[in-house]
Amino acid sequence: MEVLQYNEISVEKWDQLLAHGSFVSPFQTHSFSKVLDKIFGFDAAVFALSDSGEIKVLMGVALMKEPGPVSFFTWRGIIFGGPVIYNATIEELSFFLTECGNRLKGKAIYLETRNFFDYSFYKDSFLKSGWKYVPYLNVKLNLSGISKDKLTSIFKYNRRREINQSIQNSAKYSLCSGKDELISIYHILQKTYRIKAKLPLPPVEFFLELFKLEIFKAFAVFHEEKTIGGSFCLILPGKSLYTYYYCGLRDYHKRIFPTHLAVLAALEYAVENKIPIIDFMGAGKPGIDYGVRDYKMEFGGDLVEEGRFLKVLSPILYKVGEIGLRVKKALT
Repeated sequence: MEVLQYNEISVEKWDQLLAHGSFVSPFQTHSFSKVLDKIFGFDAAVFALSDSGEIKVLMGVALMKEPGPVSFFTWRGIIFGGPVIYNATIEELSFFLTECGNRLKGKAIYLETRNFFDYSFYKDSFLKSGWKYVPYLNVKLNLSGISKDKLTSIFKYNRRREINQSIQNSAKYSLCSGKDELISIYHILQKTYRIKAKLPLPPVEFFLELFKLEIFKAFAVFHEEKTIGGSFCLILPGKSLYTYYYCGLRDYHKRIFPTHLAVLAALEYAVENKIPIIDFMGAGKPGIDYGVRDYKMEFGGDLVEEGRFLKVLSPILYKVGEIGLRVKKALT
């Protein structure tokens, strides 16, 4: 049994694991890791547990940092979705996680899985390897058996009413037709993240590279030939759609709600293409008010706690980084 790194992993074996393993998401595909490797400010570290030529665990880590003076204190490794596992024991996964942490020392201050699945069966593997479980919520929507004409009936009343108003006032939505449209959506998203969310956002080149892939779909919202919103989603055909980012112009029109339509476009695509599960990708910590959670719940999904696992590789830098990011957010 050995732990392989990125270039040592057979793409064929990688794809076989995704076809048969548990906890599979588009964020753990070879194509997504390739995009991370091409974009400045990102890096992809991928590890696989191989046993007699069979891959039993695979984990893609997105290594990233903030630009500017805070970069030294913000190196982190994010595992979107969590590791993909196939027939691994608790002990094997624990060995794998320990080895990954050792190999990433000096390359990240901390590692964090952002779970899209229930890893409770393997929780002991993480704890034995020095990871900490952090309660965290998610919103998931099951569209099985829902037809397109019945889709909005599962939404809360206000969401349904505002969508109807938007359509009655000639707002429209469709798949993004090209890179110019995608860039227009990105500019809206960028402004939202800078002014309201005050959170880091990948560069536009990241989304332009994803736009070339089958696992990525972008949706645009229009009014009178003007792009007023959109959404960027990752998909696993026939399985799941992830609402990665979505946005809309604020206060554009008192009866048009671009962000609602950006999400609706993605949900309609899922229904039309028989994708049963919508993952809204995070709803904050339990017991703490979070407006984004309330927004996501308006589309009729269920609140679940799948949590996150955290492993701090450099405690001093981790503490300094926490303080620095709070100060940066307060000043921007």
